[in-house]
Amino acid sequence: MASDDSKSRSEQDLLLRLKNGDNLAWSYVTQEYGTRLYNFLCQKLPNAEDVEDVIMETMAAAVRAIQTFDGKVTLLTFLFSLANHKLVDFYRRHQKTTELTETFVDMSSGTDGVEFQEIFNSLSELYRDILVMRYQIGLAVDEIATIIGKNYKSTESLLSRARQELRKAMDRAHIGDD
Repeated sequence: MASDDSKSRSEQDLLLRLKNGDNLAWSYVTQEYGTRLYNFLCQKLPNAEDVEDVIMETMAAAVRAIQTFDGKVTLLTFLFSLANHKLVDFYRRHQKTTELTETFVDMSSGTDGVEFQEIFNSLSELYRDILVMRYQIGLAVDEIATIIGKNYKSTESLLSRARQELRKAMDRAHIGDD
């Protein structure tokens, strides 16, 4: 229990430093969460340049919004929520729809990896999103719920249905069979 308390205090201390405009704290946040944001956005955007742009917009929004951020969710959840909004803004500006990049699975270049990627891409965008957030990024269900704007129970159900759909699709394609 002490580790949860110290982690909470540490995040509160970081939040206070951010609110006070501490450049080292902002550098830490960029370094600590930047890779996760980058990997998440790579699944959503057509190229690295767009990913970098949306990350920059997300961080700029974080700087503007940090004063009103109440700390009721983790800083990571806060940043992912902002990134999600900036992603929507990006696609509003670029009315044309683009395909997701093919970087979710970093398996060997064998056919199973390619086949899995095709199966994964056949899932609905919402299912892909929550599976990536849960299993690739490692967010908790309550954090995902905050990001997608749903309650905990709805998000838990969506995650369960997403896993079931992925399993069914893999069974139909016989992925994982030797």
